Amino acid sequence: MKGRVMGIAAGLAAMGLVAGTWEDLTRGASPPATRGATEPEQPSSGVSECRFERQQTAAFSFASTATLDGVPSPRAEDRLQGHLSWVVVEETQPGRPALLRAALSGVDLEQALSQEQGDAMELEGSPFYVRVDTRCRFTGLGFSPRWSGASRRLVSTLLESFEFVLPGDGSTHWSAEQRDGVGTYTAEYRREAAPRGATARLVRTKQRYQLDDTARRLGLRVQVLGASAEADFDAAHGGWPRRVEGQETIRIHFPGEAPQGFTHRFHLVREDGRFVSVSDAVTPGEADFAEVWASAPETPSPVDPALAALDAGTARSRFLAFFSGGEKSAVFPAARFLAGWLRAHPEQSALLLADLRRGAIDEAARSAFFLAFELAGTEQSRQVLADALVSRDLSALDRSRAASALADHGEPSRAAAELLLTQVRESDSPMVANVSLLGLGSMAGRTQPGDPLRDELHAALRDELRRAAGSQEELAVLDAIGNSGGDAFRDALDERLKSGPAALRGRAAEALGRLSPEVSRPLLVSQLEREPSPGVSTTILRSLAHLAPGAALDLTGAELALAGRKLATSTNVEERAGVIEWVGRAHGQPEARRVLAAHFPREPNVRLQQRIGAFVTPGELREFMR
Repeated sequence: MKGRVMGIAAGLAAMGLVAGTWEDLTRGASPPATRGATEPEQPSSGVSECRFERQQTAAFSFASTATLDGVPSPRAEDRLQGHLSWVVVEETQPGRPALLRAALSGVDLEQALSQEQGDAMELEGSPFYVRVDTRCRFTGLGFSPRWSGASRRLVSTLLESFEFVLPGDGSTHWSAEQRDGVGTYTAEYRREAAPRGATARLVRTKQRYQLDDTARRLGLRVQVLGASAEADFDAAHGGWPRRVEGQETIRIHFPGEAPQGFTHRFHLVREDGRFVSVSDAVTPGEADFAEVWASAPETPSPVDPALAALDAGTARSRFLAFFSGGEKSAVFPAARFLAGWLRAHPEQSALLLADLRRGAIDEAARSAFFLAFELAGTEQSRQVLADALVSRDLSALDRSRAASALADHGEPSRAAAELLLTQVRESDSPMVANVSLLGLGSMAGRTQPGDPLRDELHAALRDELRRAAGSQEELAVLDAIGNSGGDAFRDALDERLKSGPAALRGRAAEALGRLSPEVSRPLLVSQLEREPSPGVSTTILRSLAHLAPGAALDLTGAELALAGRKLATSTNVEERAGVIEWVGRAHGQPEARRVLAAHFPREPNVRLQQRIGAFVTPGELREFMR
């Protein structure tokens, strides 16, 4: 039962962040508002709806913590902070919400309470999409097909609890049904007189959760002890909030156990100067807008009799119907559907590949098509992927999709590994060769220690590293080694980190960051001391800051002294930012906060001063600077 409590704690940690970015933040218990003798001014029409213009951008800084109540200091906590940037891809149109492409940056994630651990590097590594209507209600979230379920659930929980629904008219009091990481609840809203510089202030309170049947059968009760959210809006910026802050406390009751209280605190400030370019590496058509709380993509739901009863033509038609009318946002739902059918009819796998060859599978559906064969997990679906990989009558893009799916299909197999290695060495397509190489690395990372196949994959990667030495291909091999996460590559990576050209040193630093911390940390710190390139130094610092995701760092005196020297001597903003993030991961150490506080008055960049302020309180700044 404790595991379930920890899972809810994870939701609370995420809730705080989300509440931050849009409009929510909770703040201690406050009773429902009542009309007084002086009615607040009616807000202007500028906050009656969320407005979006194509290519409009915005950025926010946020911070969120979740703690267990009644635990003596130092208390374990979940903490998430960083920056959110978004750009409008599609404006709101009648009957259709706006589409935003968003990305996280500067993520600092510690999860001492959560059992499901997120990965800060994955959160920063790919954009995601948000559909939002004119009342600021989220109507869809789309993620990269390669994101883990943990990352999807973390970001979804953030954004769901961060939803702040406008009334759609001039009402001063209204309600809306919403959900967050804990469950569904009815939010009560009121408008208050706007502070100076803002168009309106909205307050949201939460009285209770509506638990589902499963929770009630378990005897679970969630008691809201105090929950209020406050947001200041600015009509000049599309009706978006410029500041949010708050606190929320709930108590969870399990049968036969003492109640456990959780508190989460969060704040957000709009800071457009922190905007970072949002990659379009994942298109809206490739993003998966499926409900993340359904069965994980890695484990499709069992096939029901109605699905098993479909013939091949009907199954293909229903699969393609996910993409009818130009809709391209159903990669995972379509893949799950087809994967379930393929598990019920494994003998039909080869026939579907024949459909692909004769052009019966539209291009818009092909990412989902290959993903379905990966998720099906049958020997027949593995064989189809193997056949597709070597089919010269398929495009290089389709063969690359087959290589990626084959590398992640079921349990790693020697036959699949040999086929990928052959493509690395003999393919007529650089794209197919590169994807196959990266797949070999990820397959090595999925193979259990002690399995002879793991040693064989490591040997193959070493051979490729020797073969590619001195060429541009060496960079791709280092990426594959990083995918493997194999500590056995320690010496090879260290050699390139110390003596290669800057591009190779940077790629080696990235790969080292994927190895175990006890192996990579001393090598990265040693090179950081002597690294002449600010760009490579920044990469080293990024790898150091992301070691052991979900846990606070404990920096040595020598490491803190090195960080202090870097901050004092570096003229590169990104390099100093990297040092601040690295030391900030150890913010639980007074010595680490002292290093940041000592640098604060010397830091010429306001953004970096603000970042230091995320780790060191104003009182500590005054104390440490004496």
